[in-house]
Amino acid sequence: MPFKDELKFGVRASRELVASALATRRQAQRHSPHPPTDGLVLDVGGGHSSHPRADVVVEKYVANDFERSTAHDLDLSKPLVVADGQALPFRGNAFGYVIASHVLEHATDPRAFAAELSRVAPAGFVQLPSREAELTFGWAFHPWLIDREGDVLVFHPRQEARAPIGQVFHHAMEDSALFSLWFGAQRDRWHHSIEWRGRLAVRVEGESAAEQTAEFDLAQTTATLTALHDRGRIRPLPPVLWDALRCPIDRGELRFAGDRLACDVCERSFPVVGQVPILLAEAAQTPSVHGSAPPALRSA
Repeated sequence: MPFKDELKFGVRASRELVASALATRRQAQRHSPHPPTDGLVLDVGGGHSSHPRADVVVEKYVANDFERSTAHDLDLSKPLVVADGQALPFRGNAFGYVIASHVLEHATDPRAFAAELSRVAPAGFVQLPSREAELTFGWAFHPWLIDREGDVLVFHPRQEARAPIGQVFHHAMEDSALFSLWFGAQRDRWHHSIEWRGRLAVRVEGESAAEQTAEFDLAQTTATLTALHDRGRIRPLPPVLWDALRCPIDRGELRFAGDRLACDVCERSFPVVGQVPILLAEAAQTPSVHGSAPPALRSA
């Protein structure tokens, strides 16, 4: 390339770098949550990188990082509740704001997940990969291709749609600052970010279809939480959050029964390990009364 052309290319590249840096800054602001200064904030699925404003984090797979893009240690700077986003163990409107960043795309039932977010808070923020991101990068544990129609998230089963060389782009994000800068300047293409009020709207067209999924292991979760507690790494829930806890099955009020939390409605009980409640149906101990049927789900 002649020197004159090299000079022109260098000037153009410099201008584009500056423009991309400025665009990245603007896009980061648009694609970030803006929780209020008052009220409790819940972070769902933020186990490896919780929002600074969060008062509590809900994480299901504390002993399994399979459904994360890279391996991360748990961020234990916030109190923790082990639970499922599709059955949040809190009373209605317990929070002023809820954050779910890069977690809704994992849901087997996005309608239930969105309804739970809307039930526990009157406002919040979700972010998830776009159809273009899914087809470019690819995550085997994501079951959906997701479009956005206004403020409605539309979920389509991924089925045979794959990203055959997705790892090339994952490595580029890790290895190339220029690629990461370009990605950041194009966030509208790669991420759906919605700050909602009143209700998070989703539409699901089909059934969940993931290649691989994580499995909850109670014994492994118990061992992990016990070890973390013994090392002094667990932050206990404050009283206001203990009071906000509800049964994940029927939303009944919970009370301590020894080292477990028992539901006043269905009488199931749930373990508390290292000061962390494990409020999952998979961890429930059924009532001893033979033949008792679970009650209908309450709206509270």
